[in-house]
Amino acid sequence: MSFRLTREQLYELVWSEPMQRLGKQIGISDVAIAKHCRRLGIPLPPRGYWNKLQAGKKIMKAQLRPRDLATINEVEMSGELSPELLARIPGEPGVASAQDDDIELTARFVARLGKVTMPRGFTTMHPIVLALLQKDDAARHELLIRPYYWEKPQFDSLIEKRRLRIINALLLAAASVGGGGSARGMRAEELHLHIGGRHVGFTLEKPTRPSRSRGVASADHDAGNALQLQLTHHNPPPAVVTQWQDGETRLENQLTNILIGMAVAGEHFNRQWIAQKIEWERQRRAELERLALEQKREAERRERERLAAIEKAKVDALRADAAAWREARTIRAYVAAARIAAGGRVDDAVLNRWADWATGEAARIDPLTSEIMMESICNLDASPPAEDDD
Repeated sequence: MSFRLTREQLYELVWSEPMQRLGKQIGISDVAIAKHCRRLGIPLPPRGYWNKLQAGKKIMKAQLRPRDLATINEVEMSGELSPELLARIPGEPGVASAQDDDIELTARFVARLGKVTMPRGFTTMHPIVLALLQKDDAARHELLIRPYYWEKPQFDSLIEKRRLRIINALLLAAASVGGGGSARGMRAEELHLHIGGRHVGFTLEKPTRPSRSRGVASADHDAGNALQLQLTHHNPPPAVVTQWQDGETRLENQLTNILIGMAVAGEHFNRQWIAQKIEWERQRRAELERLALEQKREAERRERERLAAIEKAKVDALRADAAAWREARTIRAYVAAARIAAGGRVDDAVLNRWADWATGEAARIDPLTSEIMMESICNLDASPPAEDDD
């Protein structure tokens, strides 16, 4: 099993008791907890903290540093939270107790990021860009040996080199604030920037048409070589800028604003995802409750039908016993009448054998002279247990 916690919630847990005991309760090692804390920028109790606290000494609890847009704010951990641990954390697991202020988050991120500049050429390369260029070098080498080699270098033209330099600058800037990136395949047609544990997909291509989005310049200038950076989120919030392109200011001079915008977008995308997840879980709980109620009602209906069937069987058995009793009395009365009617006309031995057989049959079906009546009386309040659904 696994669960999610916010940065604030994990902080409260690790400062509530020694991590070795905490790890045993969750089901993971204290080393794993410490690793998660370092990744989220959570301070850990220093050596001797718990002994001093137990001894009644005054010791300060390290405060959780305010986060920015590049701070990872959620973590998924293996194990399980007990009700006791759940009571120690604020809010629902994985959901922030209060939403951080966008202006403060952005201001802290801007201070941490600084100015994003474009490296000269490819003097400094991100590993993803290095891999792309190495693939191009391998394709050129193959073409020298085999002129009809199917794979051609992708980044020989000026616009493709420029495109790759912009991608390189963004990836390096993301890495400078603890982020990174990834590429789908090696073509770089779609990439992801990782900022604060959030993945922001983007493309960098020639614009298909001039953009009218808020804060985006026109693409009329040098349209043949213009580039547009577009976030690939399918349903972005309306207040989030999702594209930038060449205009009066080229993309190379917009890199700081682009990276800030991508970090802001990642924060909003993540909030959107959390809201959707909470709503999905609410609907799932409601559906499970509905199904449980339906199953309960169905079980109650089956139980009512079972008890009604038992009651009907008892009444039917009672009527059958009464009918059998009346039949037995009729047989005995008939035997007595037959003895009188046959007296002197049938041999006594023969008549007695017949009379014994007939009264024996009456005794067999008579509930008063058999165990049938006793069983019916004793089992009046007894009902068989309900049958399992399995």
